[in-house]
Amino acid sequence: MASTKELIEKGDLYFDEGRYQKALDTYNKALTIEPKNIDALICIGLCYRNLEDYDKAIEFYNTALEIEPDNKTALNNKGYALEMKDQIEDAIEMYKKSLEIDPNYDMPLVNITKIYIDRKDYKAAISVYKKALEIDPINTANWIDLGRAYRFMEKYDKAITAYSKALKLVPSNKIVYNNIGYVYFVTKEYGKAIKSFTESLKIDWLYDLPYSNLNKVYKEMTDQNIVDFKLWKRLANAFLVARAYKRALDASNHMLEINSEDNNAKELHDKILKVKQKFDMSPLLLEKIEQALNLFSSISTTVSLTDIIDYIRYKTPDLIFTDDEIKFNIFETIQNKNLNAKLVVNKLVFYRQPIDNAKVDYMK
Repeated sequence: MASTKELIEKGDLYFDEGRYQKALDTYNKALTIEPKNIDALICIGLCYRNLEDYDKAIEFYNTALEIEPDNKTALNNKGYALEMKDQIEDAIEMYKKSLEIDPNYDMPLVNITKIYIDRKDYKAAISVYKKALEIDPINTANWIDLGRAYRFMEKYDKAITAYSKALKLVPSNKIVYNNIGYVYFVTKEYGKAIKSFTESLKIDWLYDLPYSNLNKVYKEMTDQNIVDFKLWKRLANAFLVARAYKRALDASNHMLEINSEDNNAKELHDKILKVKQKFDMSPLLLEKIEQALNLFSSISTTVSLTDIIDYIRYKTPDLIFTDDEIKFNIFETIQNKNLNAKLVVNKLVFYRQPIDNAKVDYMK
């Protein structure tokens, strides 16, 4: 016969798979063996919550709390069920009780501050974050959320202070850099805003928020007809980091309209122009690489990389890519198209079928 622990673990597996009724049946078996098992009671409550039977969920949380009144999980979960029933004040009371037991318990902290922020009761949210940070001053997420609450209150200096503390804890946090940048944006400090957004994009150029915010800066600078050489130069570089080459080129054109004699500005403009040209020509390069591979694989089992590159250059004489750039794009095309090819010294060997039905290591 399975033990209580084994049944709860089995129920957890069903729960994780979203099979709540099956999990419920399993947890109930555990409860039959051990009627006062807190974990089983809370897990049954969770099942009912996910089945949207909030009254039944609350019933089991209450049973757990009768046995263990200071169980922070049961208090939080009861609060959430009450919130789903639109009994918001009662939910807040449960969250508060849970946080009294553990001010850093993230679930009630998130739940209660969300209610406060939705109500625009930022002072109450700030109070919760401060209490949590008194206990755990190295909680990065709480510093970020505290900064956000201060920003909503338009207490921008305090927002920057909170974000800066988060940044000291995690110096490569893209969210913090973006949030700092947004504070500077709303206070019209465009130079500092652009710098922060750029730092965020250096960490992750695919992060959409700083890129979206850079576009907001661009729009305001354009609408206000701002004539500031350094600002446009910084913005051009930021868009380059974001790999938004069209917008980068546009910003660099504004920059050169203001000062066309600055050598660094000229170099930045030329760099953006060259990268944009390569970006625009990439689809053509990939098309010609695929054509070349199809051609050579149909007439030979072996071909040198030099011959492939020469053929691509012959077909597209305007290509501005280096031989190495073309070569690495050839490798990526082979991988992306799942072509049966293997690199041997400086030659590609084509196969009708993969060797031993295994994936070919063309980099060998």
